[in-house]
Amino acid sequence: MEKNLPTGQAGKTGKPAFAAGKYFKYAIGEIILVMIGILLALQVSNWNQDRKDRISERKLLDNIHRDFVHNKVFFDSLKVIHYRGLNDLDKLVDLFSLNNDSLKQEAYKKYNLQIKNMTYDPYSSSIESVVNSNALQLIQDENLQKYLVSWKDVFLDYKEDENKYNDYLNDFLWPYYRDVFDYTLKDTAMNQAARNSIKFQNMIITRRINIRGIIYSIENESIENHINEIIRLTQPTN
Repeated sequence: MEKNLPTGQAGKTGKPAFAAGKYFKYAIGEIILVMIGILLALQVSNWNQDRKDRISERKLLDNIHRDFVHNKVFFDSLKVIHYRGLNDLDKLVDLFSLNNDSLKQEAYKKYNLQIKNMTYDPYSSSIESVVNSNALQLIQDENLQKYLVSWKDVFLDYKEDENKYNDYLNDFLWPYYRDVFDYTLKDTAMNQAARNSIKFQNMIITRRINIRGIIYSIENESIENHINEIIRLTQPTN
């Protein structure tokens, strides 16, 4: 026969179980709230850091863009100078041999004076500061990263032909000019003899060969494409 418990005993048996369940649910809720708070804090922190990184990235891109817009203007001017130089050297070679032909002598002087010598020295400090530091990681465009990292090698490849041309001028042609020409222009016979010599004509031809090397680099290597792509990829979006 089932016995009925006194009312007081039933209350004592049920309340602790109810209180423990209520406390457990409360603790779980507190843990969930804490976890949500931590996740929100991390999300806000990550968002804030990303915002700072994008501001820093834009500053880097603006500096690089400004430098390479200038570099493009400089490079375009250099191309014109080298193409004109090759054209004038072609005309000089076509004049050989000058002999005592006064018209050829005057034409030689004109074309020779028109040949300019300029070296390409672009702004590279903005790229170097990025590539040589952790700042490269701020740049999101992987294609742009590749162009920035490879810029130095591309530039040095072009510079090899330019250096070859300038070394020839400084080490051979200009010293030869000083040896065989009268810069005072008083001894015209001496200057005519120098310009009529086979050695002089060969040196002018060699100069033309070297400037053709620079133009080959301009037309067939990637330096101009690198300049254009870096400008395009760093272009401000607004």
